[in-house]
Amino acid sequence: MSSDDRKSTYKPASDDLLAHNTLRWRILSIAVVGTVGFMLFLFVMLGVSKQNADLLREIRDTRYPVQENLVAALNELETIDSNLEHAFITANATLLDHSMLLADRFRAHLHQAMVLEPQHRVAASEFLTQFDEYYRNSHALVQAIIDKHMEFAETTTIKQQNSAAFIDLRDALGALQTQQTDALISTVDAATRRASNSLSAGLITGLITAMLLFLIAIFTARNILQRINSMVTSLKKIAVGSHDMAVRMPLTGSDEMTELAYWFNTFLEKLQQLTLESTAEVKRLAFTDTLTNLPNRRMFLRCLQTEIERSKAKDTNGFAVMFLDLDNFKPVNDQLGHEAGDELLRAVAQRLINTVRETDTVSSTEAKPDTVESDQPYPGQPVVARLAGDEFMMILTDVENSEQAAAIAERIRLAVMEPYFIHGMECSVGVSIGICLVPQHTGDIDNVNVEDLVTNADMAMYEAKNQGKNTYRFFDPALREATNLKVKLDNAIRLAIPNNELHLLYQPQFRLTDRKLVGAEALLRWAHPDLGTFSPDDFIHRAETNGQICELDDWVLETVIQQLHEWELAQIEPVTIALNFSAAQASRSGLPQVVDRIAGTNKHLLHNIEIEITETSAIDNIAVVESNIAALKQMGLKIAMDDFGAGHSSLTLLTHCQIDTLKIDKAVTREIESDQKCRDIVQSIIDLAAKLKVSTVAEGIEDENQSMALSALNCDVGQGYFFSKPLTSTEFTAFRKHISRQDKAA
Repeated sequence: MSSDDRKSTYKPASDDLLAHNTLRWRILSIAVVGTVGFMLFLFVMLGVSKQNADLLREIRDTRYPVQENLVAALNELETIDSNLEHAFITANATLLDHSMLLADRFRAHLHQAMVLEPQHRVAASEFLTQFDEYYRNSHALVQAIIDKHMEFAETTTIKQQNSAAFIDLRDALGALQTQQTDALISTVDAATRRASNSLSAGLITGLITAMLLFLIAIFTARNILQRINSMVTSLKKIAVGSHDMAVRMPLTGSDEMTELAYWFNTFLEKLQQLTLESTAEVKRLAFTDTLTNLPNRRMFLRCLQTEIERSKAKDTNGFAVMFLDLDNFKPVNDQLGHEAGDELLRAVAQRLINTVRETDTVSSTEAKPDTVESDQPYPGQPVVARLAGDEFMMILTDVENSEQAAAIAERIRLAVMEPYFIHGMECSVGVSIGICLVPQHTGDIDNVNVEDLVTNADMAMYEAKNQGKNTYRFFDPALREATNLKVKLDNAIRLAIPNNELHLLYQPQFRLTDRKLVGAEALLRWAHPDLGTFSPDDFIHRAETNGQICELDDWVLETVIQQLHEWELAQIEPVTIALNFSAAQASRSGLPQVVDRIAGTNKHLLHNIEIEITETSAIDNIAVVESNIAALKQMGLKIAMDDFGAGHSSLTLLTHCQIDTLKIDKAVTREIESDQKCRDIVQSIIDLAAKLKVSTVAEGIEDENQSMALSALNCDVGQGYFFSKPLTSTEFTAFRKHISRQDKAA
């Protein structure tokens, strides 16, 4: 009979009825057997205890007192005979009188024994008769001697008769006493045997009860545990995914375990049904982007692996992998809201699907499903997937050349650019597309993997972004080399400080009116043992991208403070050292505390440091930058705005922050002689600085004419190769000493 048949024949018991053969009756039977065995044991022990009590009472009340009286009587008999013997010899009347008392006591002991044991009354009466006759004859004989009615020689025969009577009486009484002793011992032995028998009976009763309880318990436990273990084993296998949920427990018997098995089977049926339904839903969710209903990254990688296998099997002429990133999606998402942004992504996804269906690149004429219905790829069909955010990827099958791929990319670009109407508003986005062709861009198909293809298309997409967006670019191996160099550069930057690869150069700054040295700008340089020497333009952007820039800024500040301390110890006149803070450092939360920690015990040297920040540093974080500048000013540092005139002039920063210096960018000062517009711009900057009561520093002065022109425009300080190239700390120290000697000589 199958499990289904067994289940169909079994009907669960109602809650208010008990089956005849239930577990509770079995468990109750254990209690009943145990109780009966215990009661039987008590009954036996009580009976034996009563018998033993009777025996002990008999010993206490009869046997022992009789024995005691007989022993006392025997002792008194011997004492009476001894007294009479002495009285006979010594004619002592006192001893004769004392023997009378002993005789009364003897009779009293025998009477007491007769009362305790009536069955010995006849024997005791005979003893008394014999004693009376013995005592009367012996007493008369002694009395005759005392009264001198009889000569001593005449008493021999009577004396012998009395002695014989005493011996007979003593022997008879001793025999009775021995008999009573034997009876006492027999009674004690009987009590001992009964106690031993009672213990044996109790032990046997307990063993029998224990065996019955053990057998019933074993049978019940085995019956229960076998079925429980079977259920537990099934559940364990189901839990670890190594067992089919179609397993069912056999329904045998009609006890509670059978009913448990019935509901266990029912539960598994429900669980199996729910699992089948949820597994399909989980697979759909695991391989589908819930927003657009397109395949997600996981499903896309499976499909891509399938296409690679098809290429290895020569089942396709090649295929294209496209990486798409929407242009200007963030402004639309921010302006219209996230719900509108989601709606826009769904609309873009539908256009991508429709565009791919219009191509003639697929080997199958069947339309690609709009939704993912399983976790299996769709070989030979195009795939449109959403990775995350506004990033999409596509697989185009049977693409033979770049012209064919370019035509499809252009069609996609035009389709995405068409205006959208979202929540009653018109909006538009562009798309940057990166294309990787297999095998044109990958070489040997046996060495291709999905991650490389995705990376290649991603790099091509970023190249499209760099070329102005809303266009497409094909993968070029040079892009991978550039990417590898960036990765290598990122890893090297992280080790630059621990490996002592960084150093500072100091470019002197001179007052233009009298050519007096007033300070220097600290310039960061990086000398890598394998990659060579880098200027800030080569690696600062990478440090900003990978989050290392604040660590570099901290190192520069710490190195400058250490150098100022060394000059202080050498009693070299202090000058102002300018150093650059990145935008991230300028807007860093807790910057004053960081500077205070780095300065340590050299906080007085902060008065010789000028922090340079760019105009764009505070565009997004003006409140934080303003607060940081105010705190740094209180600590004694000076603040300069770097590259002024080269970017977006931040009048907000000038208005709200306490700026000490404006640094005029070299791009403006370079053309100051030949370009009147540049000259007018520099003049405007200097006039603005004068009105704001801040000083000016011109960068990039390369000749005397530039220096004279800037001085004529009332620029305060200048720096550049005309005055000095950037110097190492040792060279700058020597340079300062040389300048000092010249000043003294003048």
